[in-house]
Formats: sequence, C-alpha cells, structure tokens
Amino acid sequence: MEDTELREKVAHLAEREKSNTHRIDEHDKELDELKKTYSIMEKMDYRMSNVENNVTEIRKDIQNGKEQKGMKWDKLIDYLFYAILAYALFKLGLK
Repeated sequence: MEDTELREKVAHLAEREKSNTHRIDEHDKELDELKKTYSIMEKMDYRMSNVENNVTEIRKDIQNGKEQKGMKWDKLIDYLFYAILAYALFKLGLK
C-alpha cells in the first residue's frame, strides 16, 4: 500500500511541477512584454520632452515676434507724432 501511495504522491508532484513550470513560462512572457512596453514608454517620454521643449521655444519666438511688431508700431506712432509736432511748430512760425 505504501508503494501505491508513494506513486500517487510522485504523480501528483509531477503534475504540480508541470503546472508550476507552465505558470512560470507565462510569467516570463508577461515580463518580456512589460520590458518591451517600458522601453517604448522611455522612448516616448524622451520624444515628448523634446516636443515640449520645442513648443516652448516656438512660443518664445512667437512672443518675441509680437513684441517686435508692437515696437514697430510704437516707432511709427512716435515718428508721426514728431512729424505733426514739427509741422505745427513750422506753421506757427517757430523755426
């Protein structure tokens, strides 16, 4: 009887070993997929930070362009003001 029980236990242990091996193989596959996903995420993070930096630079360039455009209008208004002032002084006889 002990021989039969021992064979049953060995058979049960062999089944458990196969089951555990199968589960470990599945976990290994999942880990490989997670490693690939992590690698892709790192690359995306690097690219996204580059995009953010480029957007920031573009915003600064646009803002500088707007400021320079505003400065051009300010200069034009100054020239017009001085031209009108000079014309008025000329007409008043203050040469």
